[in-house]
Amino acid sequence: MNELPPCTFGEPLIAWANDATVRKQLNIPDYAPDWDMCADIDYSENEIGSQWVWEQLKGKYRMLKFSGDMDGCVPTIGTLNWINAMGRDIIEPYRPWYTGDQVAGYIEEQDGLTFISVHGAGHM
Repeated sequence: MNELPPCTFGEPLIAWANDATVRKQLNIPDYAPDWDMCADIDYSENEIGSQWVWEQLKGKYRMLKFSGDMDGCVPTIGTLNWINAMGRDIIEPYRPWYTGDQVAGYIEEQDGLTFISVHGAGHM
């Protein structure tokens, strides 16, 4: 197991994901390696992250991407930057959404993609 970032509480998740019963229930083959929260993956060759997935799915599926506005690892502004870099048409502009009379975050609907921020949430 690699060292976990200090902001995570990953040990219970790692133990659960690698439990033999759980692996069997999830149909994970015995030859598959144990799951680790912080695998040694070289991301340097794929600088756009998962943006290409969202680009390839355009027109095939309606998509929802949400982001917690208190997330220090994957900040909302970073998510918005790659979403806006795709140049999709804006169907409904950025606006607040509510729970009762409280602003719960913000929403924007683009061509086939809805972005929602969730106030007070992270990504875990």
